[in-house]
Amino acid sequence: MYERSYKLVSAKFKEFFLPTLLMSMAMNISTFMDTLIVGNTLGPINISAMALIAPIITFINLVYWMIGLGGSLLSAVSKAERNQEKSDMYFTISMVLLIMVGTCFSVLGLVFMDNLMAALTSNPQLAVLVERFLGVYFMGSPLLFFLMGIAYFIRADGMPKLSFYALLVSNIVNLILDLFYILVLGMDIQGAALATISGYTVGTIFIMQYFFRSDRTMHFLSLAKCKLFAVRDIVKLGFPPASMQLFLTVKLFFINTLISMYAGKPGLTAFSVFYNSLYIIYMFLIGTSQSMSPIVSIYYQEKDYYGVRYTLNTSLKIVLLTGAVFTAVLLAFPGTLLHLFGVSSPVDMAVGVNAIRILSLSIMGTAITFLMLFYTQAIKQEKLSFLISITQGLIIPVSFAYLLSGVMGIHGVWISFLLAEVGTIILIYLATRLIARRTHGELSGFFLMGNYQDVPVLDVTITNSLDDAVGISEKLIDFTRENGLDPKTSLLIGMAVEEMAVNIINYNPVEIEYMDILTKIGDNEIKIAFKDSGREFDPSTYTPEDVGSFESIEVLQKIADEVSYARLIGLNSTVITIKR
Repeated sequence: MYERSYKLVSAKFKEFFLPTLLMSMAMNISTFMDTLIVGNTLGPINISAMALIAPIITFINLVYWMIGLGGSLLSAVSKAERNQEKSDMYFTISMVLLIMVGTCFSVLGLVFMDNLMAALTSNPQLAVLVERFLGVYFMGSPLLFFLMGIAYFIRADGMPKLSFYALLVSNIVNLILDLFYILVLGMDIQGAALATISGYTVGTIFIMQYFFRSDRTMHFLSLAKCKLFAVRDIVKLGFPPASMQLFLTVKLFFINTLISMYAGKPGLTAFSVFYNSLYIIYMFLIGTSQSMSPIVSIYYQEKDYYGVRYTLNTSLKIVLLTGAVFTAVLLAFPGTLLHLFGVSSPVDMAVGVNAIRILSLSIMGTAITFLMLFYTQAIKQEKLSFLISITQGLIIPVSFAYLLSGVMGIHGVWISFLLAEVGTIILIYLATRLIARRTHGELSGFFLMGNYQDVPVLDVTITNSLDDAVGISEKLIDFTRENGLDPKTSLLIGMAVEEMAVNIINYNPVEIEYMDILTKIGDNEIKIAFKDSGREFDPSTYTPEDVGSFESIEVLQKIADEVSYARLIGLNSTVITIKR
């Protein structure tokens, strides 16, 4: 009785997962459909042009991922450390960076367009198409930086549905205008770019409602109070997972060059079809990984390793199942996929079927390395996260593609993607063993899971029931007595837990179903951590003049040596400390 049920963390993961998945789905299906529409309405040569544009888009993804993901996690962790001003500082600095970098990127792209075309392709026909697309795309790119960057903060602030709706609206507008500009107005690839920018404009206007919501917990701080180290912290934490976009940009440039050399336009078309099909797979990988990240980062920071393990295991099952399904589909139906993109030439089909079947073998490995990239970043193993990013995203695939293409031709390029995933997984295994050894037992295993190192721990879940509140108090008294505490201290701990649990239940008669209580008996103090999904309330700031359902919280304050509180990812997190 009173074992941990994980229903609270499961509910929080589901709350994050569906909107984040749908948000990722909105983005990735939009990109997939953009290419699909372009290929079927404007011809296969436009798909080849989209392949050349891909490195530019991945570079934009790098910047907003780095700032948005790094800044939002730092803001959330600062809240877990009970430092609201620091949390607001990371939010403020991130918003300023997104606007400044987005504007600079737009201006530089337009000014140096000719240099960019010379670097991307020597084919005059493709160069014209690429320039027409990017000329429009660069003008609206600052909106993309802001929209996608702030979406991370809104999700970390416990409002994932708002982020999803903003991006859903953005991409619905994009797809509708794709068809309107290309089919009705007769525009070329430039119409696809204009539709994308129009969608980002509408999405940005929609998401601005966040700043008018009374329940948001992230606020702007005066720039005079912001510290420059915040920029360094954001880049340091956000760069490892975001750097995969940088390495992808460089990798795509080299891979496209090798494909052009060994397989020409049919090879570029085949690779573009596979690459754009990955957007469907990535919507599950990104949805899962980015749902996991804020939960893992906070639970890991608070040393709730059971909650971390549950979240990680759930995420791993989803990405492995996704990888297995899509690998089977691409192996079985490569021709159908090519036809879907408007590819019908016998030469293009022959090259494409072979390429897609070989490339699909790398998907399972991608699922594992992608999840580990975000997981290691969430637990602040920045160096390992960066190592995963650079080896999987650049070093191994480019090296093997270069070496194997000289021996096997275009087949060597396709095989290099599989070898990149296998090699990265082996590297993660070796790196985690080395890190675990250096921590002398504090971390262990492939996932560097923390442990309590023989510290007595009681981890339970109770329902919204006064009987459970009394029952867990009695269980905790017995638990502390069994682990060497004197009767007086054990009684105080039992009273503190009962008071806190009863007040949470009284304050939330309908809002919550479950409450997690994690108790750790240290050498000098006992820490009892409560998590619930009820209405926001900070028991540490309660005064006798306050009124409401927490009328007996004064008893708790007299018993406890310290009571700390934070509102984290939509959960109340209260930690009670009692000295031994």
